[in-house]
Amino acid sequence: MTTSPPVPHRSPTLTVMPIVLFNFIVYFVVGLPNAVISAIFVHQALGFSTAVAGFVITTQYLGTFIARLFAGSLVDKYGSKKILSIGLIACTISGIFMALASIWAYSIGSDACLHNDSLRYAILGVALISRLFMGWGESWTATPVTAWNIRRVGHDHISVAISWNGVTTYSGIAIGVGVGQWMASLPPQAAIAPAIGLLPVGLVSMALALIALLILSSYKALPPLHNADKGKPGSSMSLFTAIGKVLPYGLGLAAGSFGFGSINAFLALYYQANTWNHLNIAWYIFAFCFIATRLCGTGPIDKGYGVRIAMGALAVEALAFIIMALFHQQAAAIVGVALTATGFSLIFPALGTEATKMGGPESTGILNAAFSLFTDSTIFIVGPLMGVVKDLFGWYIMFCSVGTLCIVGIIATLGLLAIRKKEGIVPVRK
Repeated sequence: MTTSPPVPHRSPTLTVMPIVLFNFIVYFVVGLPNAVISAIFVHQALGFSTAVAGFVITTQYLGTFIARLFAGSLVDKYGSKKILSIGLIACTISGIFMALASIWAYSIGSDACLHNDSLRYAILGVALISRLFMGWGESWTATPVTAWNIRRVGHDHISVAISWNGVTTYSGIAIGVGVGQWMASLPPQAAIAPAIGLLPVGLVSMALALIALLILSSYKALPPLHNADKGKPGSSMSLFTAIGKVLPYGLGLAAGSFGFGSINAFLALYYQANTWNHLNIAWYIFAFCFIATRLCGTGPIDKGYGVRIAMGALAVEALAFIIMALFHQQAAAIVGVALTATGFSLIFPALGTEATKMGGPESTGILNAAFSLFTDSTIFIVGPLMGVVKDLFGWYIMFCSVGTLCIVGIIATLGLLAIRKKEGIVPVRK
């Protein structure tokens, strides 16, 4: 299969599909342990608190954040295929550590898991290593896939490349959560001990990453673009310069990421605390709303309406958490999940399309990585921060806090809109 630039008149959507496949596979792997590793493995089998369980989920985003610091510049310098290959290897290693944590916990027995602090902290450490490698794999997949597809479709269709990355990201996570929960409940592991439910998740994660690596080996790489100033591959822009360029857009993304980060870290724990069933249905609803909104709502973004769309999206996320705070019912939780998906779906392409245009084509990777850092860092903070808020003050205050942060994001985005008007950047009316 070739990855050369598309012929004229070829659909941008069809052009991105062969590459965005890898994003779907990796985020399916990301979703597999979400309903298992926090609520079942860390909270139930090892006996840790909600805050620790949430921290384990969001530790992945620490790995993503650290890896993202280098991903963009390396993609611009060495090309997307090489960095993507390393990302898939990191996902494979993550699966190995997941399986090892499960086997170790099962081998020492449930009593030791709950009462022997030395052992349970050691097992927790293995699980955390798995999460860090998962974050590395996620970062070194999403960044090269986006940059690769932007090269293939051109800067006039950046929103198409970004949008399909998002579609495959959250559909992959949602399907992965459901499959992971199903695997953890299968006999014999469900009848043996909660700890063993993580074993099939780890093994499947490892196998899928290896299959993706095999598929990637048949693709032809695009050579890196040469920088006009340096006369060699890669961007002349430093990461800190890139962060400065995308900062006004990144602040809005960070606010919206508090909403998704809270759903990602605490939805399984919230369901478990209320003894609700069918967590997988909530994630399927999230995926449906995210994908439907992303596919139907991104048209105006390439016409310059991205900042306005982001403001509306943040308002929808704020409403989601107000509803979840006021109505402590499963139906309200599902409505909150649906609204969070709808709002968060548009924030990344709405602001990311403009952020990625803050430099030349040779800087696409580093600008995309710098922008994505605002999501990575926020989602990492959400787990421990909101976990402590929940443990101290309860679910109501936690949900209110997230909604308030989304409202702060609206205010920040209003400032960005004022800056753009002052600079004469207005929507293109067609």
